Formats: sequence, C-alpha cells, structure tokens
Amino acid sequence: MPRSLHRLGLWPAMLGLAACTNTSPAEQPPAPTVGPALYRVTFEATWSADTHANFPAGAHFSAVIGASHRADGLLFRPGQLASTGIRDMAERGNNTALRAEITALVSSGAAFRMLEGRVINSPGMVADTIRLDAAHPRLSLVTMIAPSPDWFAAVEDENLLDANGQWVAQRRVPARAYDAGTDSGPSFTAPDQATLPAGVVAPLRLPPATGSAPDGPPLGTWLLERIK
Repeated sequence: MPRSLHRLGLWPAMLGLAACTNTSPAEQPPAPTVGPALYRVTFEATWSADTHANFPAGAHFSAVIGASHRADGLLFRPGQLASTGIRDMAERGNNTALRAEITALVSSGAAFRMLEGRVINSPGMVADTIRLDAAHPRLSLVTMIAPSPDWFAAVEDENLLDANGQWVAQRRVPARAYDAGTDSGPSFTAPDQATLPAGVVAPLRLPPATGSAPDGPPLGTWLLERIK
C-alpha cells in the first residue's frame, strides 16, 4: 500500500466505505407482495324440498352483498350483535344500511371493494366478480334466506391467500346458515317477533329433508375462482 494513503489516514476510511456498501440482512428491502386479484364469485343455491325440511313456498335468496377486506373489516362475527345493516338484510332482504356500512369500511381502508348482486330463486345460481389485494385478501358475503325471520347464508371472513402468500386458484365454501339474533320467529313464515334484547349472531341448523345431519346440510356452495 502506498505510504501516502497511510499518512493521510485514507486507508481506514476506504475500509469503512466498503463496509457501508454491504447491506446487512436486516436492512434488505421487503419481499414484493402479490398484486391485486380478480375473483368470480358464484353462489350455487341448492336449498330445496329435497335438501331441507319445511321448505317454504316462494323460497329465494336476497341480493348477495359483501366486500373484500382486512381482518378488521368484518361485516359480522358470530357471538356478537348484528349491525343495523346485517339486521335489515337478514330480516327484510334490504341492503341499504349494509351498503352504507360497507362504504364506510372502504372509506376507512378496512375494506377494498364491494360486491352486490341480485335476488335469486332457490335452487338457482348467480355470479359476480370482486377485486382483492394483498392488504385486503379476505372475503365476506351475505344473503337473506327468504322467507325467514332473520336467517341468512354467508361466506364468513374467507382468506384467499394461501400459506405461501399466493392467491388460491379456486375454493369451494359451503353456504351455511346463520341467525342474526334479532327476530325470535321459529319457522320460515312465522310473523315478526322482535328479540328484546337482541341476541348475538349464531350458526343456525336447518333440519335436513330426510335423515339427520349434525350440522344440517348446506344451503348451497360459494365457488370462488381467480380469473385475473
């Protein structure tokens, strides 16, 4: 090494500069996250006299409504009181209040996109699309079981990122029934009987048409397919 570098104190400085250019593992930039995804949501309603007892005349489902969201953007949670929007959807198939609640979740950043479909008879099928992103990989959807006191079918907080952080290509989710806890009517066509004080949202067992099933048969299937 030339004596001039040692004399001027430049050699230690050069070593220090070289060390600074080697980024430690803790300083590495974060791994890139997955981009947004577009899913087709198909509700295949199978609820009928062949699947469930006491199948009512005029059976249908209200317009499906829901959102892609973060873990803190839930539309409902079993064991907790139903929101005004969930109550109105479950009792009357009215999405006005729930639409406003979802819009507020989107404005706050807790939800990403809203989905709202159309009324369908049962058995029947309806499909729509919804976009998710890495910050909002969960999906919740609800639809009134009609006629009924306050019963609804739902996708509850379904996470569409797999264990490796990648979007799942396809998933089938049973359409299970829930009781909103706001009407005490015991049958599909019972007159209104407001539950006072209101109870909490809870899973609902609807008896099968024949035989027995511990959880009751599902009302159909939610088919979630990534299309982009």
